[in-house]
Amino acid sequence: MTAVTDRVPTETYTCPFSQQQLERVFSLLVDNRPLQICEVFSGNINTIVKVASGGRCYGLRVRTQEGVYRYEPDLVKEAFIVWLLNHARGTISDKDVASAFAQILRNRRGSITGSSRLLPSVLRYDWSRQVLPYPYCIYEWEEGEPLWNVSEPQLYRLAGQTLTQIHQIQFSAFYADFLSVGIQPISWEARYLAALDKELATARGSLDLLSANILKAMTVSASISCAPCLVHNDFSPGNILVRDETIAAVIDWDNAVIDVPHLDFVKMKYWTAKNARGELAHAPTLFSAFVDGYGPAGREIVASSLFCLYEALWLLRVFNFERAKEEQGLPRAPGYPAASIYRKHLKEVLNKL
Repeated sequence: MTAVTDRVPTETYTCPFSQQQLERVFSLLVDNRPLQICEVFSGNINTIVKVASGGRCYGLRVRTQEGVYRYEPDLVKEAFIVWLLNHARGTISDKDVASAFAQILRNRRGSITGSSRLLPSVLRYDWSRQVLPYPYCIYEWEEGEPLWNVSEPQLYRLAGQTLTQIHQIQFSAFYADFLSVGIQPISWEARYLAALDKELATARGSLDLLSANILKAMTVSASISCAPCLVHNDFSPGNILVRDETIAAVIDWDNAVIDVPHLDFVKMKYWTAKNARGELAHAPTLFSAFVDGYGPAGREIVASSLFCLYEALWLLRVFNFERAKEEQGLPRAPGYPAASIYRKHLKEVLNKL
């Protein structure tokens, strides 16, 4: 579902990779200079190792928890995102994107030339599984605080402006995943209903009968007015780094998809900031600042029936995710609510549909 945040340190978490593995991973970057492990961070999907060498700091981001990852398994999406941000201006040719993506797919690993200020500078990516048994990337370490640690309306407005820039990358069609871009388009209706059916099948027996029946009976329009665009799909305060009163970078692009902009507003609504109990929750004033920062379209998005549809889909998805962890006896990531909270919100949304 979500990588939660890539920067949740745990006191007892140790590096799962040997010194020899790390030296092989960094061999093309540090010229045999000594490596020092500074910190290790853990999320639901990734392990992040902060490494220092030659006076520079790097982040090694490894998808170690592949069993709960729900998107393309053998991709490091930053390789594709950087290309899109560097080459796309407004609506772009899906065929050109497909050609560039095909080259990245063939290589399976490599260096990235050029960078975008929207995310940390990615130096290398690799999903060949020849050096590590997991997909990984290396990037320049970006210092900053997660937005949830700095609850200032102005920073939330800047986050809204940043999201506008991401959504400027538009496509001529919807696609099921990055591998299908320019090759196999899909209607928005088919894409949404396929995702909803998948979550309903997962939730079978776990929802109350009324909620399940409402979800099954939901009708969606065969056509929508929104153009498909690049969607971060995990745009929340844990993945937005701030420094010196501005947005330093947006991290964790594992879940990126091609969809409508409404999807990127949902997590910010329900995970706006931490409440008095230290758990992520809706914060109306901060969320309002974020929506206004996005521009006039922001208010239209959150007031639309389409936004309600994405609320229902996401709440069902995260409910399934947290419930599965509970059944497996796995702890929740710090700061994230229990499955019962999402079930409560889901009922509220369904009452509006």
